[in-house]
Amino acid sequence: MATLLVTAFGAFPGAPHNPSADIVADLERHWRGHFSRMGVKLVTAVLPVVHAIAPLIDALVAREQPDAILHLGLAGRRRNVTVETRARNIATTIKPDARGAFVAKRRRSAASTDSLRASWDTTLLVARLRSSGIDAAGSIDAGDYVCNAALWRSLETGAAPAVFIHVPKKSRLRPAELARSLAGVLPAMTLRIARRHGVGRARAESR
Repeated sequence: MATLLVTAFGAFPGAPHNPSADIVADLERHWRGHFSRMGVKLVTAVLPVVHAIAPLIDALVAREQPDAILHLGLAGRRRNVTVETRARNIATTIKPDARGAFVAKRRRSAASTDSLRASWDTTLLVARLRSSGIDAAGSIDAGDYVCNAALWRSLETGAAPAVFIHVPKKSRLRPAELARSLAGVLPAMTLRIARRHGVGRARAESR
């Protein structure tokens, strides 16, 4: 069975309620059995919106050993669902996180690269979301806040293929609607990724 890790975020300054957390809750409540019947173990987590997100992601990945990772987050000014095609080596130094902390350096990593490409087939993901009735599009700008940091960390470590989806405000798209669409799209994509990357290979080698 392949393992899919889906993360969401909690509240942050300017967003007292984060619909990405509602989407994860709906997946847990209504769709876990569906994923299992399709051969996918669904693991979810709601993360705090903190600049120091890397250790939290590393610990979660080490514990769950996912075959694929999907991060969800809020982009309040966007009107549709956007699949991020890359993470940028950049961080805001003027936006506090949910704990009031700031980032000291503008560059996220000492690595020479300016961006890292999402390791899912983002074109296919957008197409399947659109086929399921979701107004989705690709994006080359994951921002400079914690969403971008989360995707950057997952891509930087390469522990499992990762992608990020930004969702609009709840008033523009009901979380249950997107959860239903994701439940229809993600199992097959997870299995596709697992086959390409050798599901269970890392687990077998660690025994």
